[in-house]
Amino acid sequence: MTPTEPYEQISAPWVWEPADLAGREDWIFPLSAATLDDINRALSDVKKRGIAINSITASDFPLPSFNKDIDLIRNSLERGPGMGLVRGVPVDQYDHDDLRLILWGIGTHIGLGAPQSFRGDMIGDVMDMSHTGDIRRSYRSPRPLYLHVDPIDIVGLLCTRQAKAGGWSLLTSAAALYNTILTERPDLMPALYRGFHYSSTEASSTGEPPLTSYRVPVYKTVGEQIVVNFNASPIDKALTNDDIKEDASALEAFDLFKKIAMRDDLVFRTMLEPGDLQFLNNRVVLHGRTRFEDFQELERKRHMLRIWLKMPDWVPWPDNMYWHEKGFRLSENLGS
Repeated sequence: MTPTEPYEQISAPWVWEPADLAGREDWIFPLSAATLDDINRALSDVKKRGIAINSITASDFPLPSFNKDIDLIRNSLERGPGMGLVRGVPVDQYDHDDLRLILWGIGTHIGLGAPQSFRGDMIGDVMDMSHTGDIRRSYRSPRPLYLHVDPIDIVGLLCTRQAKAGGWSLLTSAAALYNTILTERPDLMPALYRGFHYSSTEASSTGEPPLTSYRVPVYKTVGEQIVVNFNASPIDKALTNDDIKEDASALEAFDLFKKIAMRDDLVFRTMLEPGDLQFLNNRVVLHGRTRFEDFQELERKRHMLRIWLKMPDWVPWPDNMYWHEKGFRLSENLGS
């Protein structure tokens, strides 16, 4: 589909409203006692063998009692609401390094782990880093995270500690948002399909151009699916240097997208509990977070471990939907 073609309402399992999601549990997967035993055995084995985290494969971290749920999680991510919530990781029983291994080990059964920055970090720490002075990225601060997608197929977040107050997780179906915009402001759909330039905050470190030479579509058909690609911060930074600032429809589409995505009839609010591991399909689900107040003690601060997963069996992204060289474009790192 191109911006000149007629737009149609999306009807698919990944079109949902908050009330629908809250009333179903087919995307929630509690860990059984048998699976917890499998995790302990797998963890002990990879530590004993001294395998580097990014070398661990699914065969190195067997979870036989969880195999059926793994299939259901993958199906929920690809063909369902676009998410899967694993419940009951006993985070208080493991140290930070062990939890990193557990997250990676579970992730190997979903997809291929991918680096999250030019530094090559495979597991990210999502927490307020004000004590270090490095809060350039919103996920390293207590600021709210506006609804967005990460530049990878799947993102997984393991909650180890909650904030003192706030920090609600926000999820919106990108397809339900699409349908709403199409109903209320169809005149802005061409601007969303045309997309925006992106600015890179790490261009000086990665060697990437500070601004993409092409526009990245917000919506685009990939295979048989209309997918989303949106991150307000790098778009907003690019707007100041981009001729798009003269394009009234584009600016209106940008502002409207952010506004409607946060409407109560579209956004699902949930509080991740310690031990919750949330997987999201970035092609169909936007995610964000409310502002939070944290504890002063470092060991009590709100903390999430993050993993990025590439799905090699999914239809590849088109070139003009890559906006972060070390994000989507990972073929050299993944051997694909």
